[in-house]
Amino acid sequence: MKHDLKPFEHLILASIPLIPIITSTAIQYSGRITFPDQSVLFIRENYILGSELINYSYHWQTVDHQIIHRWDNAHPVPFETSPHHQHIGSEENVLPSEPMTLEKVLAHIATQLA
Repeated sequence: MKHDLKPFEHLILASIPLIPIITSTAIQYSGRITFPDQSVLFIRENYILGSELINYSYHWQTVDHQIIHRWDNAHPVPFETSPHHQHIGSEENVLPSEPMTLEKVLAHIATQLA
């Protein structure tokens, strides 16, 4: 797993690097990025060994812990995009989402912070 964060360096105030945790079934990466407005993106990616499956959660929240946007595929949802979905502004506001990557999430955040 390699992410190219160079195009987003101007957005990143601080970060905790993605450190792998290896288990018998998956390689899990988790980390955190803080932006100039003090909002934080929590990153979790689980690469399931022996498959192409990647479970992910990209959770963007305000400095006072209010959800701004979260993309994940943690469970089935009643959309054609299932299990890929997003939460916008609250846990209850669930909408369809294309499969996401960290780079896609950072590109979206860049448009919101511009």
